[in-house]
Amino acid sequence: MKLKNRVAYYFVSRLFWLMLIWGLLIVLSVILFSFFLGHNKQETPRLSISNIVEDTIVVDQKLSIGSKTKEDLVKNNMWVQVLDGQGNEVFSFNAPKSIPNHYTPGEIVSDYLYPAKKGFQLSTWYKTIGNQDLTWVLGKPITSNNPFQYWVNNLWVLSIIIVGILIALFFGKKLGAPLLYIVSWIENLSIGKYEEPYYYRKFNSKQRRRHNTEYKTYQELTQALSKLTSTLQRNTEKRELLEKTREEWMTGVSHDLKTPLSVIKGYTVLLSSHEHDWEQDKVRHFSKIMTERVEYMEQLIEDFNLTFQLKNDAIPIQLEQKNLVNVLKDILEQLKRLPESKNKVFLFETNKEQIFLDMDMKYLKRAFENLIANSIKHNPPNTKIKVILQEDLSHLRQIRILIEDDGVGMDQETIEHLFDRYFRGTRATSDNSGTGLGMAIARQIIIAHGGDIEINSKPQLGTQCNITFLQEE
Repeated sequence: MKLKNRVAYYFVSRLFWLMLIWGLLIVLSVILFSFFLGHNKQETPRLSISNIVEDTIVVDQKLSIGSKTKEDLVKNNMWVQVLDGQGNEVFSFNAPKSIPNHYTPGEIVSDYLYPAKKGFQLSTWYKTIGNQDLTWVLGKPITSNNPFQYWVNNLWVLSIIIVGILIALFFGKKLGAPLLYIVSWIENLSIGKYEEPYYYRKFNSKQRRRHNTEYKTYQELTQALSKLTSTLQRNTEKRELLEKTREEWMTGVSHDLKTPLSVIKGYTVLLSSHEHDWEQDKVRHFSKIMTERVEYMEQLIEDFNLTFQLKNDAIPIQLEQKNLVNVLKDILEQLKRLPESKNKVFLFETNKEQIFLDMDMKYLKRAFENLIANSIKHNPPNTKIKVILQEDLSHLRQIRILIEDDGVGMDQETIEHLFDRYFRGTRATSDNSGTGLGMAIARQIIIAHGGDIEINSKPQLGTQCNITFLQEE
């Protein structure tokens, strides 16, 4: 059943039950009122009030009744009063002293309906004699004066009102609680509070609401709100992370670009100075240095982009199965051609000629290049650099790559900060083209491929870089 049909059915069915309960209460009230009124009704006097009215005469402009009627009133312990249009007594016979000589319309009705209230039963009659509107009131004491019956009637009326209010509150909660819950949730979303209302989360657990009919009616709506809340929360977190990344990126770029820009600015000032007439060789030398600094800045910006994208999982890794043996051999061949590789010894060992790994060729090759280039650039001539590739099938399939050298090594503090961005800093000389981000990028790429990297090194004893990839069978 669709949401709108289910909501309509829910409201109509609740209104039906509400009307049915109210109808039963009204019927029950009528029955009980009839019982109490019938129970409180005294036997009808043998002397009829209509007979008394007919026996009333006017003598010398005064009202009077016959002697036979008076005898019957005394015999039956009854009294009669005649009231004018204002409720004032104009005639009475055998009336007790406690009987008022003035009535209001509401007072007569009250005494008639609730005889136990004052201990007597009243009958009334209305007639016009001459130009006067007169009311006859015939009274008789109640044989059994029990005020409890009067209060029972009042308490029953009060109980009907209270029960009606409770029923209204019950159905109001049944109908309104889910809507208040949804409205509170929407209000939270409107003020940027992306969570379910705390009050309802505390007092109405998800398990309980799942089985409550009134909440189940709006199931699709609450599920949509839950998805919207999660989406908005994720978007907010992403936006905050993006803002933080942007600030970090701007801070890092401005910091690391300051030095090469200073070098370029210095040479441009020298070249544009009228005080010097530079030779062509000097101009070429200055231009070469400035070109190197521009290339350095381009590489720096590219590295910044890559490291922040890797940090925030913003780069989709496209995995392809490649032979890692061929990949590492190609990398070594390319790095051997670097000027820094002169007078260094390169070795490569593997226990298999084909070791396949699911990788993104572009990025994983970049990681291995950074790691091996680090050994090349920061070690003296005649350093031996060895790359060992092994596949272990003894337990879980593991691929291990060991990059080791017998160079100058590193102390413990350097190892701890080796993968930190900007750890090396930058220098304005052309001999050092590193950005200080290579090792951080290499580690992030390896982790993105499900691998792990560990560095072991001691001063003057060389460095070992252990890389491990666990592969599913």
